[in-house]
Amino acid sequence: MPKENTVLQILLVEDSDDDAELLRLALLDSAISARLTRVGNRAGLSAALREGGWDLVVCDHHLPDLDALIALDMIGEAGGGEPAMPVIVMSGTMETAEAVEAMHRGARDCMAKHDLPKLLPVLEREIAHARAQAELRTARATLQQRAEQNPFTGLPNRARLELHLQALLSGPSSVALLLIEAGRRSHAIRALLPDAGHKLQQEMARRLAMQVGPEDFLAHLDDGSFALALPHCDGEAALAAIAERLNRALEAPFELGDYRIAISSRIGACPRSTGEDDAEHMLLAATAALLQVEARRGGTYRLYTPDMHQVGKRRLILESALHQALARQEFELHYQPKASISDGHIVGAEALLRWRHPTLGPISPLEFVPILEDTGLIVDVGRWVIEQACRQICRWREDGLPQINIAVNLSANQFHERGLTDMIRDILAQTGLPPERLVLEITERVAVNGEIETIAVMDALRHLGVRIALDDFGADYSSLGYLKRFPIDTLKIDRMFITDLDASEADRNIVRAIVAMGHSLGLRVIAEGIETEAQRCFLAACECDVMQGYLYSRPLTADDFARFLARAELQQA
Repeated sequence: MPKENTVLQILLVEDSDDDAELLRLALLDSAISARLTRVGNRAGLSAALREGGWDLVVCDHHLPDLDALIALDMIGEAGGGEPAMPVIVMSGTMETAEAVEAMHRGARDCMAKHDLPKLLPVLEREIAHARAQAELRTARATLQQRAEQNPFTGLPNRARLELHLQALLSGPSSVALLLIEAGRRSHAIRALLPDAGHKLQQEMARRLAMQVGPEDFLAHLDDGSFALALPHCDGEAALAAIAERLNRALEAPFELGDYRIAISSRIGACPRSTGEDDAEHMLLAATAALLQVEARRGGTYRLYTPDMHQVGKRRLILESALHQALARQEFELHYQPKASISDGHIVGAEALLRWRHPTLGPISPLEFVPILEDTGLIVDVGRWVIEQACRQICRWREDGLPQINIAVNLSANQFHERGLTDMIRDILAQTGLPPERLVLEITERVAVNGEIETIAVMDALRHLGVRIALDDFGADYSSLGYLKRFPIDTLKIDRMFITDLDASEADRNIVRAIVAMGHSLGLRVIAEGIETEAQRCFLAACECDVMQGYLYSRPLTADDFARFLARAELQQA
């Protein structure tokens, strides 16, 4: 599709030399940068469509061996069922019924043949439309790519790895999995500029890719973690030799601008011979092996053995403790402020669940929330979160603090639990919180899992008066179609697009597209994970509505949030 300052490729289907020359001269006199190619019959059109590359078709209605309707059908067949490029029909004798039929078959416009002054604005309109469509397709393609690839290295991500590994395990061949981790990378990243950190990831990926075979599958799981799936593993000795080769590849210092960084690396491996025929179990086994490694200069390696059960043992301990955590009042909520990007005024907060184990201390939500979801405990804990958050908002209002919205995340289990709407209704009635002050955040993955049922639940919640936000937008499906169908109020841009706004033009383009798309649908747009003033300024320029992140405030206890809100109110006065 055409871009700014490129030559537009126009295909003219016209048998008259005089009419073709008039159009060519008109284009020369206009501001349209275009190259006109003419065909005069059915065979010529067929050949041109096979050649492809056309941005626009201008077609005469009456030619010796075809008319515009036949031409539209041919163009539709070439485009897989509908015209693959804009088509403008020109005729001096076309009947109204024929013009209507042409529009039904995909023509963008039908015009009088010799009315060239009117044709040029139409061409300009179609150029602008084609550019807008191309930009939208590019944004969607980039979003899809991000759902499957690491944005910095282009390697497949964890989701792609699991699919590929499961496919390998479905066959009879030997399979092995290696997890490669940069032991000192997190420390190095904090000491470096973000750009240098990204280059380090890219260089690590490049070095590892040089060591793998054409059938091997290299994936980038996160900042300093890679995985290698081997479809043919010839025993433990061969696996150890591969691990040693990978560690050596990462041993030499990395030259990153003014920095010279040496990293240690470690590898955990799991061969299929351990009996693991499930991708998730192989990943857990390889992770258990990785955790046994003592990282040292030059890297080291461990092969999974059944006695490496500490990871599973810890999970069992946490799972057992979680069954009692709610009754023992070990949970608490922290609140992260949300503020208007334009003036910094606090408009709401997100309630975030925290757990302090009586002997293990604070446990990361990344560790305990998946256990809550796997065990189904998230339903009862989720109800407690919603109720506590609603009560806290009401207490702040009673203390004379400004009224704000409170957002609570709904997991897939919660969203699809029967009685969700009744539960929300009961909590609102018990706490006295106005329904419009409660925002329920669901992820894209939850939203698209059963569209009819999802819309029914959303409609019921909206009927109560609560608001619905689509969280982590861009991380999964990012379909404009379901955005139009789902009754949502707010989009939250996934933080992975915010993290590298300063360095990534692709991320900036995606964020612009998401904000514009959200506003075009009448939705508020929130950006989370904002950590720098440069990110805030960019988002403000994009007219994003609300910000959330460490730049403004970390998650706070209820008391600290109340003081933060009171200070902000005084500053705004």
